[in-house]
Amino acid sequence: MPAYRLAIVAALCLALAGCFISKTPLFGPADADYPIADGARFMAYKLDDGGRRTADAPRHVVVTRKGSDYLYTIDGEDPVAGLLDDIGNGDFIGLARDPTKPGEVMYGLFRKHGEGWLRYSPNCSDFARAAAKHGQSRETFNITPSGNDCAFASYADLKKAMTALTEYAAPDVEYVKE
Repeated sequence: MPAYRLAIVAALCLALAGCFISKTPLFGPADADYPIADGARFMAYKLDDGGRRTADAPRHVVVTRKGSDYLYTIDGEDPVAGLLDDIGNGDFIGLARDPTKPGEVMYGLFRKHGEGWLRYSPNCSDFARAAAKHGQSRETFNITPSGNDCAFASYADLKKAMTALTEYAAPDVEYVKE
């Protein structure tokens, strides 16, 4: 697998090292929501730790549908399949399939922001440090360490951690409708 393909997956949902993962999908097409129109185009701006745009040039993202999946294509590269699930208040958990590990999935959180989106990419070790500052631990969220990753066995625990993530961290990417 080309390295850029794996980089695309990481760019979609989360930082490559220390992802939020599960060994099997914690939600599927029957539970998915489709708030993004087929063919939608976005400019993706990288954000700093404070949630402000960096000087990096934006990337171009096209979101299409193929069956029950969204296909996310960044700068014309190979698309990555995924789903979104509405967890309320304009927040959606994003699921992306890891093409290097069949069946395993990675997660991120997307927050509706005007006509665009903000992405929160959970990094396992950063999340654990932030949780500790709030008197919580990985055990609070039933996270199982899996190498550098945070593994989840239940959707309820993943949702709880994602909700906390939005309190503990700033978004890392802003998607602006083209």
